[in-house]
Amino acid sequence: MMARCFNYIALVIFAVFLIANPVLSEEATCAAGECPEAIDPSCPPRDHIIVCAAEYLDVNKNGKLDRSELEDALDSLPWYARGVLKILGSVDAIMKKCDYDGDGAISMDYDMEASKETCLATCFKRKAFKSAFFPDCDLVAPKA
Repeated sequence: MMARCFNYIALVIFAVFLIANPVLSEEATCAAGECPEAIDPSCPPRDHIIVCAAEYLDVNKNGKLDRSELEDALDSLPWYARGVLKILGSVDAIMKKCDYDGDGAISMDYDMEASKETCLATCFKRKAFKSAFFPDCDLVAPKA
């Protein structure tokens, strides 16, 4: 009985040591600049949405979200998730707001930067877009 109690106490002390030890904790890693910033689920940043869209929606990996890729993404939504269209608009509305240069594709770099005042400009729209197309995406944009 005494040995079992000793083992339990030793285990608790070891766990406390692991949690409190700055060398082994997440704080040390984050202090070294290796810790990604947490993404606020209520307001995902635009750069996070852009990186996730590039990964999940840019099927041909050309760095642009073509009209057909956007149409396919919207068509792939289950019927109960199509309410996102009331928030984001139709493909035509999205292209009008996000395709800044009007070439029929939303480039992940130029168009998204140039259209930041109109394309996914609000937390509400970014959250809806993320929830509809890549709810589990945890990618973070590389730091410039």
